[in-house]
Amino acid sequence: MADRPSAAADPSGLVLRDFRLSDVEAVAGFEAAIAVKSFADEAVTDPAHYRKKLTKLIKYGGDWTKVAEQDGRLVGWVWVAPRQNFITGDTYADFRSMYVDGERAGATAAIALLRAVLDHCREAGYTRIVGRTASSNDAMRALYRLAGFEEKHIVYEMDIAPDSSRDAR
Repeated sequence: MADRPSAAADPSGLVLRDFRLSDVEAVAGFEAAIAVKSFADEAVTDPAHYRKKLTKLIKYGGDWTKVAEQDGRLVGWVWVAPRQNFITGDTYADFRSMYVDGERAGATAAIALLRAVLDHCREAGYTRIVGRTASSNDAMRALYRLAGFEEKHIVYEMDIAPDSSRDAR
């Protein structure tokens, strides 16, 4: 999907455009916020970690990334990476990341970014899209369901550290 030249076509003033180096700081903050939502106390929140990762993403290219801008401020972002099944050879999309500032942009930006992802994946000829989210991320789970994604895998964890107060019942 090409950058939208102006916000005139979208009454919310939302503009989707390519992710660029000047966006790294804001998107690093988005990624840290995603980590906190997904991993709580175990989240990696060091901005330097995300700045390094995102700068490499721009430097090496190959992945599809967009940011959502509203009134000159970033309010969201998406990241899709191409993958290939080593057995079948099918090329599919790895829906790596999505963030929307709910207070500033809310559902409008979430749906616009999701539509852009779906359009991109269809245009790229991917056979499927694989996305992940924390079981506690109700907003992303609802967005996935709205788009027609199906839950395929569930991961279970158990803390077995010696100082753990949990025990199997």
